[in-house]
Amino acid sequence: MRTLISQAAISACLLMFAVLAVRMARHIPGTQPVQRYLWAFTGGAFLLRGVNSAFHDVFSTYGFIQGVGSKAWDTVMVWHPFLNHSRTFLLLAYCVVVCTALLRASRGRRLPSLRTSMVAVIVGMGVGALVGWREEAFSYLTHFAAVASWDALELLGMMAVLLVGLSTGLMDRTMWTCLGINAFALALSTVWFVFLSRSGLVGEWAPKAYHLNWIKVFLYAVMSVVLVLQIRRINRGQPLRGFFDARRVPAVPSLAA
Repeated sequence: MRTLISQAAISACLLMFAVLAVRMARHIPGTQPVQRYLWAFTGGAFLLRGVNSAFHDVFSTYGFIQGVGSKAWDTVMVWHPFLNHSRTFLLLAYCVVVCTALLRASRGRRLPSLRTSMVAVIVGMGVGALVGWREEAFSYLTHFAAVASWDALELLGMMAVLLVGLSTGLMDRTMWTCLGINAFALALSTVWFVFLSRSGLVGEWAPKAYHLNWIKVFLYAVMSVVLVLQIRRINRGQPLRGFFDARRVPAVPSLAA
């Protein structure tokens, strides 16, 4: 039950961050289309991730209430890989789209539409579900090892986003900070799931899943706090700050039309 409660808290934090990201996009002027696009897309992607996670929580709680060995419990065990991997591949697609958008903008080319970008992350989520479908029957050893492997790939994607954000100079400090915190949570998750995959093996130590979850709750909550503070600064008339420019994020006039 402690694991389920902590997972529900993660979902709540993800949904809160997503709503704040969408609100952030509405506060950014049209003269900064790249940053407005990035926050709107981030809000949409994390909203989809949060809804997926919340559905997983409700599904798992129902199986837990029905008890081990029940039909509901067995169904939850079958669907765990589908849902877990779908969220991982959703964020992998998010990383690809963000890197593409930043590189295109740095060359003065048109940004992809938000609709196309959201379709891309939905397709990514579908690919993740297929990966889960091809996975062996659920067990700590096979599933958690697979989660750790795909999380490592997701971490590489997020690091690429942070690097491209720095190299193009088009990502604002607040987004870079939030995605950096998310990358730290991914790094921690990767190592943690390697340990969890050894759970139950004789002579092997493994942490509790809810310990990791509460750490993630804290980190995702910090992301929301950072975003709230930035929105307050914008409301006070302070410009959105670039990573290198202490005053503001550079506008891309050719994309503002």
